[in-house]
Amino acid sequence: MQLNKSIPKNERDTFQKIPKQFIFIITFLISLYVTNAQHNYSSEFYKKGGKIFSLGFEHVSGFDSSLECYSLRAGYGSMLLKNLTVFSFLDLSTTNGFQVIRSDENLLKIRQENFGLGTSFLLRWYPLHLGKIKLLIDVGGGILYTFKIFPYQGTKLNFTARPGVGLAIPIKENQQIVLGINRFHLSNGLGYNHPTNPAFDGLGLFASFVLRKK
Repeated sequence: MQLNKSIPKNERDTFQKIPKQFIFIITFLISLYVTNAQHNYSSEFYKKGGKIFSLGFEHVSGFDSSLECYSLRAGYGSMLLKNLTVFSFLDLSTTNGFQVIRSDENLLKIRQENFGLGTSFLLRWYPLHLGKIKLLIDVGGGILYTFKIFPYQGTKLNFTARPGVGLAIPIKENQQIVLGINRFHLSNGLGYNHPTNPAFDGLGLFASFVLRKK
């Protein structure tokens, strides 16, 4: 870990830390939708049953630091009820940037470069139609194991939560792209303000390709 006692004045705002790779992915997925928009898709995707597969990318910008977390997420699930999907995910995550710590009335910047493996579960509800596009609401959580302690003075094993909202955009009858935003939280569950339970909180942006098999 690298300690610095000064914080640059040009600290980036949370929304300014969206990586170019994420913007490229969103642009590509939207162009894919526009290319296929002339087709007439049915709502078979949202009926009960079937197997659902998801492959996506998530980027989280920390609220109180320049720390960022990137995750590749592969999911498998089914349409539990009409317009309600249950997923299980395998998460591959990496962190980069600096965590800001207050110590003896001074601010320290601690370098955080880490890699982790995790699993998570998600309930996804599609409550509203916006034409062919559907609004979705996510409620989910899981665990993440990192090879180094994360965050600073924390533990290697932590719990995660990802409540969020987004849009499901059809590509074909059994395919869609999902774009959304979530509120990411990570901690080890020992309690609020516990000395060995520091939390990492941030704004998450995610994009994924979702496929249904009957």
